[in-house]
Amino acid sequence: MLKKGIFILFVITCVVLQPILTQAQVIYEVKPGDSLDKISKQYSLPLSNLAKLNGLSNTSQLVIGQSLLIPGHSYYVQPGESIWEIAYRNSLSEKELMHYNNIKSKVIRPGQKLSIPDKPKKQIWTGTYFVPKSKNENAWILQNYNSTLSSIFVFEYKPDYEGNISDLAENEAHKIAWKQNLPPYATLSNLSEKGFDPDLAHHLMSNKWRRKNLINNIYSLLHNNDYKGVVIDFEQVRLKDRSHLNTFIKELAEKLHPAKMEVLMAVPPKQGDKIPSHSTAYDYKTLGKYLDKIFLMTYDWHWPGGPSGPIAPINKVEETVQYATTVIPSSKIMLGIPQYAYDWTMSGDERKGRAYSTQHAIDLYIGYRSQINYDLKAAAPYFRYVDKYGALHEVWFEDPRSLLRKLKLVREYNLAGIGCWHLGLTMPQTEELIFGEFSISKIK
Repeated sequence: MLKKGIFILFVITCVVLQPILTQAQVIYEVKPGDSLDKISKQYSLPLSNLAKLNGLSNTSQLVIGQSLLIPGHSYYVQPGESIWEIAYRNSLSEKELMHYNNIKSKVIRPGQKLSIPDKPKKQIWTGTYFVPKSKNENAWILQNYNSTLSSIFVFEYKPDYEGNISDLAENEAHKIAWKQNLPPYATLSNLSEKGFDPDLAHHLMSNKWRRKNLINNIYSLLHNNDYKGVVIDFEQVRLKDRSHLNTFIKELAEKLHPAKMEVLMAVPPKQGDKIPSHSTAYDYKTLGKYLDKIFLMTYDWHWPGGPSGPIAPINKVEETVQYATTVIPSSKIMLGIPQYAYDWTMSGDERKGRAYSTQHAIDLYIGYRSQINYDLKAAAPYFRYVDKYGALHEVWFEDPRSLLRKLKLVREYNLAGIGCWHLGLTMPQTEELIFGEFSISKIK
């Protein structure tokens, strides 16, 4: 569920890989001369397991700066590395790493074995947007990712200007989800032929009778299709509709809650009630009173229609979480995790971006032999390459280092859980990090 209509760019073929179930992992940064064979031998791992865990083939060549997950707690110091570098990469402090290894000096030597500490697992609730395909494909992908999920958000139903809701060819996705112990939610958006449409949202929410019709139709949709609840994805709502949005969510909750149906909502990231000003319509405090869970869209600080840069810089993500937890119970907050890459053309006639899966970004930097750079302030990786037409590209994405920093916020702020756009775009490393940090809530 992406802002500014960018979801339409995700017409791609995703290779979904079954996560390898391990109990812990360390993060390794590729240095000159490294190879899968060399690393697998140093860590006494089957090369095929190491490759699969990191979304690679057995013959993949590694690139400098690439981030790999290695199962277990052991880490062997590489030439030139410092305690700070190893600790930072694994979202630890120097003090934590030194104390756990009972070392007094920051001086370390190549080949020295360190242990990366484990933390008690936090139980979280996970919900991920799900774009239905054929019945067989639905069953396969839900089974494949079942262990990482608490629920799915079926994407998406659309209202018209009178509050009538379109049908969705979801091919029994909700039935399959229930059978797999994944309560399904229906996603309702304000998408129209214009993209995310603030006029449509205004038209529906500002009129008492149309608002009531929409609410009644949402109830019927959930009841007739056996959905657990609804996820409201009304984006780009204007300031003049702040009170209308609050009223809509309040009345929707009053209609659904007596029937034990839940109301969730996706909201843009904010660092204060009126910061940024274009998101003032989203009244976190009031919405949080009526919603069962609120999904923070903590991404898209840079998007294909603007200049290149980190999609979810950690400083902005944390500022959003800090503010949200002052006005909404942390037990209701879900942190949005981006699972896609943005690729900007930096030269030539066409200077714009496009979106694709994180796994595709991995395939690209390996194919172009592009060194991975890491922005420490944003805690985000990026790389550049020159395409066959001679155009320079810059790609920002997520890797184990940046993902672990975001997952750490869930623990530090005691959030309800995480979610992402969308199932099928994730990479094996994501699932493995989640398994390492959390236990996933399931209905009894």
